[in-house]
Amino acid sequence: MIPANQDPELTTEEFVLFRDFIHEKAGIFFADNKMYLVKNRLARRINDLGIKSYKDYFYRVKYDVSMTEFNQLMNLITTNETSFFRNPPQLKSFSDESLPLITKEKIQSKGNRTLKIWSAGCSTGEEPYTLSIIVLEHLKSLAGWNVEIVASDISEQVLQSARQGIYGDMTLRSTSRDLVQRYFMQQGDKYQVKPEVKNLVRFGYLNLNDSRKMSMFSGMDFIFCRNVMIYFSDEVKRQIVRGFYDALVPGGYLYIGHSESLHGISKAFKLVYFKNGLVYHKEAKKSAFGKDEPVATANGSSKALDLLRQIKTGAGK
Repeated sequence: MIPANQDPELTTEEFVLFRDFIHEKAGIFFADNKMYLVKNRLARRINDLGIKSYKDYFYRVKYDVSMTEFNQLMNLITTNETSFFRNPPQLKSFSDESLPLITKEKIQSKGNRTLKIWSAGCSTGEEPYTLSIIVLEHLKSLAGWNVEIVASDISEQVLQSARQGIYGDMTLRSTSRDLVQRYFMQQGDKYQVKPEVKNLVRFGYLNLNDSRKMSMFSGMDFIFCRNVMIYFSDEVKRQIVRGFYDALVPGGYLYIGHSESLHGISKAFKLVYFKNGLVYHKEAKKSAFGKDEPVATANGSSKALDLLRQIKTGAGK
């Protein structure tokens, strides 16, 4: 190993190599003033591997056909701080306003009662499990309903943690004790998500910058991508938002971070002013990008679920 006081310096040339590679492969963009952040996040990995320079590590990542080291790089550079019921006003707009609108419409249509939700950039699973709890609270009974919550992330490390569904007090700090008692099993100082919550969620690897794989997602009633696109360049944001638009059914809703905006990114959505928050709504029967809107079917998101299972094993409960 390299002694801690002899960590190699990250040169501007090396930073540009990593910055451009990460942007090309994952869509994440680091401005010049983030050079120190890249260095700090990669320093320990370089030390652990006994690599002498950042350039040597760059080529190790670039030419690793197994993608193992690329996944390690994604684990290092992505921020995964989250919690259950994060940003309560947004979730209240979902539980009290948009979700009742969608479920009421499905009940009145007397069609197949399917409810499909995509948590894009799901991190360690708190968001999709939160959505699962909200759906269970709203529907009371799943009898007659087919509920699918697809949860994707670019980091295999956080997905492994999400599949376990075990959390500490800190991540449950915004969750009422009543909900904790109903939907979690206490195990010492940890809390295990109950099966009825886990059973609605399927986890899988997905790079949001991969437009081909993004195009396989369809039939979604809701998409949550909160505080994820802040790391992407505008060019990549436009591509991702186009994918979200096409994945939503007409009448579907897109939730992004409360401090985020699609201004200058897309005019395809209508901004809806709910009592508890702002939400983007897909109205048109024809795609705002000039393509026919896909017809929603009972298995409309099955391709996405199959994709998640194919890309990485263990994408189930």
